[in-house]
Amino acid sequence: MATATLTRQFAHWAANLRYEDLPDEVVDKIKALLLHALAGAVLGARVPEAVESVHLAVSEEGKPDGATILWHGSKVTRVGAAYANAELIHNSLMFDSYRMLTHPGPVLIPVALANAELERKDGKAVIVALAAAYEFMFRLCDEFIPSTAARGFRPSPIYCTLGAGLLSGMLMGLDEDGLVSAIALAANFASGLNEGPRSGGNETTIHEPQAARNGVFAGLIAREGHIKGAELTLEGAAGFYNAFTGSHEGRLSYSFKNGVTQADVGGITKGLGREWLLLTAMFRMYPMAGYNQPVVDLIAEMKQQYGIDADRIQDVSVHMNWIETLYPSPAFPRAPEWNTARIGNTHYFAAHAAVNGGYPVVGGVTFGPTGENLKEDQRVLDFMKKHVNLVQEKDRPMFSPGAVITMKDGVRYTGEYPYERMAWNLDQLVVQLQRCVPRYPLGKPGLDRLVETVRNASQLASMERIYQVTRPA
Repeated sequence: MATATLTRQFAHWAANLRYEDLPDEVVDKIKALLLHALAGAVLGARVPEAVESVHLAVSEEGKPDGATILWHGSKVTRVGAAYANAELIHNSLMFDSYRMLTHPGPVLIPVALANAELERKDGKAVIVALAAAYEFMFRLCDEFIPSTAARGFRPSPIYCTLGAGLLSGMLMGLDEDGLVSAIALAANFASGLNEGPRSGGNETTIHEPQAARNGVFAGLIAREGHIKGAELTLEGAAGFYNAFTGSHEGRLSYSFKNGVTQADVGGITKGLGREWLLLTAMFRMYPMAGYNQPVVDLIAEMKQQYGIDADRIQDVSVHMNWIETLYPSPAFPRAPEWNTARIGNTHYFAAHAAVNGGYPVVGGVTFGPTGENLKEDQRVLDFMKKHVNLVQEKDRPMFSPGAVITMKDGVRYTGEYPYERMAWNLDQLVVQLQRCVPRYPLGKPGLDRLVETVRNASQLASMERIYQVTRPA
């Protein structure tokens, strides 16, 4: 008997997945991902761009019996709520990340909330659907992200749309055939270009929100039943992988692993349901590109551990995976002069850590101790130009920087920050979120209520409590 297609394998697995099938650590991780996104929604709710997006959704898609917009409480269409809530999370700049260039939280969490509310699903159903969607998406993109970016596509909305389609279909109660169609439709709806991050446009701010809309729409159309999804949607000769990576047979143009030019397309589902890639999702706490977060934490730790005075530093060398230095892709780098210091790049954040001992988390104070705007901190600007240097390494794992700090007296300090240190569980995330309390709009009591609600998400009969604890009094 012929092996089932990738789409069929994923659809069959997801259609039969039950809460009892999930390991405890997977349930815990999904709760952590949910908490991170919801805290981000509250932190982003008052950002002007998010407010404008909510106004657009309410004015164009208001629906009294529709789905709820977090914080605001307004009711809009299912796709409108997914879009607006994605904008709240996205504008907070507090995303989860996988393999550097995908951010599923701003897509999958809003999609789960809107569908669960209107389909009257409980907390366990949401956890199951999110676990399936995260795992499906991570397995799809795992080895293929650099090749997708090299085609000119931004990987996050491309792969997130497929995860959102499967997620929507599950919460809408679709059977295996229905999920095949939802995945196929989502693959046809996937979009998002890299020209914005390459040349200065900001259309990427709607990539994840639009992916949320498209994923919900894929589920809705699949539920109508008149579209039959192609079995070979993913690996077919003219399918998803051919379009978005350049090959349906696993040929890679770029890879995070030096020398790897071939992926095993047939092995994408190997260990499905037993081995969980979603456990390696990392949490971004700073308003910066995810690959800069471990750089800040590493240098800040070294500064504290060794009592380093920035005025005594001769050089800070940051060792990174070479693809990270050429964001969004070596094929289309934002800055061809990748080792030139600029405000907002790795040199800048490394300098902040060396000079100031860190950088504010999302929602944190954006001014220094004497009231100066951090972007105008002259010590940092001078330091990054004179003392910070990036070192490309093709064999270094992504999101796992190393640093060498050389002092003017010749003493050298070295450090490493492996990726795994950012793949937190729920308790670890709760500790990290306390850093946001001073600027959390609902204060520490509000954050505590959110944490307690998410801890007990498996017992929720509906999503109503989540909307309550993310809304101002």
